[in-house]
Amino acid sequence: MREKNTILVIDDELSLLRSVKERLEIENFNVLTCTTAEQAIAELSRFTPDLMVVDLRLPGMSGLDFCRQIRSGESPARLVPIIFLTTDRSETHKVLGLELGGDDYITKPFSPAEFVARVKALIRRNRLAISGEDQDETISSGKLKMNYSRHEAEISGRALDLAPKEFEILYLLVKKGGRVMTRQFLMERIWGRPYANTSRVIDTHIKNLRKSLGKMQDCLITVEGLGYKWKTTE
Repeated sequence: MREKNTILVIDDELSLLRSVKERLEIENFNVLTCTTAEQAIAELSRFTPDLMVVDLRLPGMSGLDFCRQIRSGESPARLVPIIFLTTDRSETHKVLGLELGGDDYITKPFSPAEFVARVKALIRRNRLAISGEDQDETISSGKLKMNYSRHEAEISGRALDLAPKEFEILYLLVKKGGRVMTRQFLMERIWGRPYANTSRVIDTHIKNLRKSLGKMQDCLITVEGLGYKWKTTE
């Protein structure tokens, strides 16, 4: 029997926390709840969940700032998928959440069935990505080397500090070296489904990647009107 997945839910609405916890436990998940980002950070120093559900508008540290801090840290939690909850129906905060490393978002009020489906889909996608048959191999292009399962990337022995989605984009581009990847394809392949403002989200991650790549950024080529590709080097 597969071990239960653990989900950390962070929201200051106690009624929502109770209903979400009850629904997820019915679906055989372990659930830990927090009402503030600060409390969640303390909990993450003791354990690493399989997925985090984070409200964007938290008291004190916001959900966006929480995501920014987690993604830029060195703890195992930096690789944990994040679903954002938001009452804002505009695209601004949603897109910003994806740019900061979020994996999905759900607008309140939401259907419990849809919520559970999103949770299961994201955990399943993350599990498949980690356990893929060809993901343990080290791929390389010139001085760049990457290993998916260990989330390691280095250039001439210098480790690259990449956010999870930045790493996935680079890994896919390098692995498929020379092939043009459209923004829509990258969004659907890495985030699992299309979103509004796909171009902005992808372009932000590409911009961050170029900064990390240094002199090798010339290998990350923009194909006008289409997307991006990686110029393979020996």
